[in-house]
Amino acid sequence: MAPKLEQWMQELPYWERTADLVDQCIDIMLNHRQSGHPGGSRSKVQLTVASFLGGAMRWDVRDPSLRFADRFVLVAGHCTPVIYGMLAVLHEAMRLRHERTGDQRFALKGGRERMLLPHDLLDLRRHHGLPGHAEMEGKTLVFKANTGPSGHGMPPAVGQALALKHAGAGEVKVFAFEGEGGHTAGAHHECKNSAWGLGLSNLVVCLDWNNFGIDDNAVGSVVHGTPEDWYKPYGWKVVGCEDGGDMKKVAPALHEAVFGAN
Repeated sequence: MAPKLEQWMQELPYWERTADLVDQCIDIMLNHRQSGHPGGSRSKVQLTVASFLGGAMRWDVRDPSLRFADRFVLVAGHCTPVIYGMLAVLHEAMRLRHERTGDQRFALKGGRERMLLPHDLLDLRRHHGLPGHAEMEGKTLVFKANTGPSGHGMPPAVGQALALKHAGAGEVKVFAFEGEGGHTAGAHHECKNSAWGLGLSNLVVCLDWNNFGIDDNAVGSVVHGTPEDWYKPYGWKVVGCEDGGDMKKVAPALHEAVFGAN
């Protein structure tokens, strides 16, 4: 049963506080390491928190390996800090609650080996530490594809959505997170066509668009149009908001994208 938007709006203060903590985690790990991709991670914080905490994406923080949980593919595989920061906040909260209450409902499957805690952030991009790109292993089983280069994760996202449809599990959604810079890869063009032709109504692409990137020139100076121009002509339903850093605008857009008429 889909959560009501009114319920989401009541929970926004908690989501916003969580987003602030995730932001701080990103700052700490990247400043400590002096390496990584801060921009793409910071601009996805509100969308990520809303997706993981609101029930838009069905998953279990205690066991991300559940067979029929929704799939999460970080197409922008270099933006791992946003996921590391979020997991550090959520896993630490679960650890503290379990420690204080002894209640097994707050225990993570696999124990410490599967928990990404705040001090793990200090080992970003170090030997045996958290990798710079998304890897589905150990403490990051929430990733459902190993990704890195631009557009790298879209083909597996489409493939997983198709496999779930054919398996009779079309209610299981695949969430693919990307940015406008990565969207320029040719794989996205093929995937948008394939997804429409195959009727993959269980594929949700969340595109973080701020018309910027790592270059001095704005993306819009070399790539024409907006996300609506890039998806609607391919037959996709397109929902968005102008300010991806405002949870009050992100939540309604995400709710409509996931639970609205499809």
